Amino acid sequence: MEKSIPEIQLVITVALKKEVPKDWFESQGVAVHSLAALKSGALKQVACKTGILIIITGAGLSASEEAAYWIRDNLPPLFVLNIGTCGLIDRRYPTGRWLRPRHAANEDGDSLELDTRQPLPCPDDVINIQSVISVRKAYAGNHPDSLRKHDAIDMECYSQAKVFNGTGTSFHCLKFGTDYSDEHALTDFNKNLELFSQATKDLFDFLNIGLPKVSVIVPVYNRGETVKRAIDSVLSQSYMPEEIIVVDDCSTDRTPDILKSYGEKISVLRLQINSGPSAARNAGIRHARNEWTAFLDSDDCWERDKLKKQVEYLRKCPFYQLLQSEEIWIRNGKRVNACKHHKKPLGWIWEQSLERCLVSPSGVLVKKSLLERYGGFDESLPVCEDYDMWLKISRHHPAGLDPALSVIKYGGHQDQLSHRYPAMDRFRVESLARLLKEETHPDFRKKIIDILEKKLKILIQGYEKRQKSDDARYCGKILDSIKEFK
Repeated sequence: MEKSIPEIQLVITVALKKEVPKDWFESQGVAVHSLAALKSGALKQVACKTGILIIITGAGLSASEEAAYWIRDNLPPLFVLNIGTCGLIDRRYPTGRWLRPRHAANEDGDSLELDTRQPLPCPDDVINIQSVISVRKAYAGNHPDSLRKHDAIDMECYSQAKVFNGTGTSFHCLKFGTDYSDEHALTDFNKNLELFSQATKDLFDFLNIGLPKVSVIVPVYNRGETVKRAIDSVLSQSYMPEEIIVVDDCSTDRTPDILKSYGEKISVLRLQINSGPSAARNAGIRHARNEWTAFLDSDDCWERDKLKKQVEYLRKCPFYQLLQSEEIWIRNGKRVNACKHHKKPLGWIWEQSLERCLVSPSGVLVKKSLLERYGGFDESLPVCEDYDMWLKISRHHPAGLDPALSVIKYGGHQDQLSHRYPAMDRFRVESLARLLKEETHPDFRKKIIDILEKKLKILIQGYEKRQKSDDARYCGKILDSIKEFK
């Protein structure tokens, strides 16, 4: 039995009613309720069309903390994002901009590190600041010295961060600087409130997703036996893509003739030299005209409603820029159950994906701009290029998961790349080693190191057992290089 899509995945908390353009949000299908209304039973009437619920908590640490406990105990969502106005303490930062604090503190000197990833698409001009301090009362100038080491001031972030710390719900914060918390604070706050309202609408412009236009990319090399099945499954979709791009990686079998038989139903790109799946996918991405991209490997196929169900998922949870569908596995002509360690995760999937790739290209629907931002597929990797790509993206962006069994994956045939490259972890460690060099957060760096060391030790042991001394030395050098990152 297929699982249903969680109704509320993202909760937005905001302190004051006047900080929320309520009518606009409700016109976009986002429910807006005060905590008091929800506690009185309004949750039963919530029509959550977008997977988002906005809760007006009331001002102050106590009200904010009470709301956080209620969310944790009654919902709980995958993500909580606290937004709202704040006063700036550090005058180096301008008002009228979104701020992303790395820490939340209180007046007692306690501090918590915040998750600076954002569960929704974030504007490029967000300013990263070190800390916001949540206070019991508002200050108009004359800040105590204990506040001056912080960048901004609010009355709710810390109390919510404390409640969600260590739970299965990730907590995030975006603040909008309206004033400098001085003698002009109230005047500046009221003056910039309309600016904040418009910035909030801009932040949530992904709600106007409409019907996504999709480009499907099918890379193929010598798959005359299966490529027709793949293409026919795309042409049979109940939600048709705008274009189908088949990238022929210099096939030498009957694949080119099969592709030619489709005429104008598909666009065919033929590479000049055989370059591998990464180059083929990247060529398709460059050629694609639409905002959303779906991939289909030429030995897999889709159920008829694959794209339709993914589009429905996006309409219910429009903040995702990457999502995938569940799969049916066929091996040597027989359906098999996926192993537990291949279970597809939802939300922040990066850590679970370090051990092995948990995102299948054939199941993905992803924004083209996201693929371009992270440089496309690494063409130096003959395999595991998808593992590398999804790790780059999921480090900063959550992944949705449509529970429908919409992708049929076929295994066991001899031309699979996994047969040509049996020690595939070698290419995973190359990817991880590069990611480690780019990672700046110590916690995420440690997670990479732990998996790298584990994989390298297994590889070295295997290479030494098979007397592949060059490969063992190569992996040993990578293992030695990790020390500088500890």
